Parts: sequence; C-alpha cells; structure tokens
Amino acid sequence: MILNTLASLATAIGVFIAAWQISESRKLAGTSFENQLNQEYRELVRHIPVDALIGKTIDDSKDTLRENIYNYLDLCNEQTYLRQKKRISKNRWKDWNDGIKENLSKPAFKEVWDEIKVAAPSAFTALARLEKSDFNIDPSTWS
Repeated sequence: MILNTLASLATAIGVFIAAWQISESRKLAGTSFENQLNQEYRELVRHIPVDALIGKTIDDSKDTLRENIYNYLDLCNEQTYLRQKKRISKNRWKDWNDGIKENLSKPAFKEVWDEIKVAAPSAFTALARLEKSDFNIDPSTWS
C-alpha cells in the first residue's frame, strides 16, 4: 500500500516536472523566435539613413531608401500578423507596437506607407488594421 502511494506520488511529481520543462522550452523557443525578428529589424534599419530614423524630412527619394522602408513595413505587417496568431508575447508586442506607431509618424516612413495604401490597399492588411485602430487594439484579440 505504501509502495503504491509512493509510486503514484513519484509519477505525479515526474509528470509535473515534465510539464514544467515543456512550458519552459516553449517560452525559450518563443523568445528565440522574437529575437530573430528583432535581428531582422536591426538589419533593415541599418540601411535606412539616420535622418529618416530620427524623423527629419529627407529630400532624397532614392529607390533604395524606399525599398528599405517598404521592407521595414513588410516586417511590421508580419509582426502584427504574428501577434494576431499569438506567436508574439504581450510584452514584446507592446514594444514593437510603440515602435511601429512612432516610425509610421516619421515623414519618410509615412510617405512610403501612404503610397502603399493607395497603390496596393490589400498589401499589408494586418498593419493597415493596426493603424486603423490607432495602434490601440492588440491584434491577438482580432478574430
């Protein structure tokens, strides 16, 4: 009787530890995935002039700048979509959401974004929906 009780207790403890390890592994994998997206962001903004990043108006409308901003917007759309699918943590999303909102208010980013919305309105639906909510609705609540 005592051996059966101890065996059951040991099994329960083993199951608890296994569940905890799985949970920790998922958190680590999620953090790693988010860090990869952060790295992609850093690589993209490395090719955008500092003046554009700090919000100065740029007279330079080079195709490479526009392409880099387009790629940044594509990443923002992907990040928004991933948050909608709950693949991005709430804390990380808050930081990204604030950054996206801030960057879209900068002249160079706003110019490219406004052009995209007119030329290809269905191109970045997640990002457009986020902007339409004035960046106040967490995409994870979208159905």
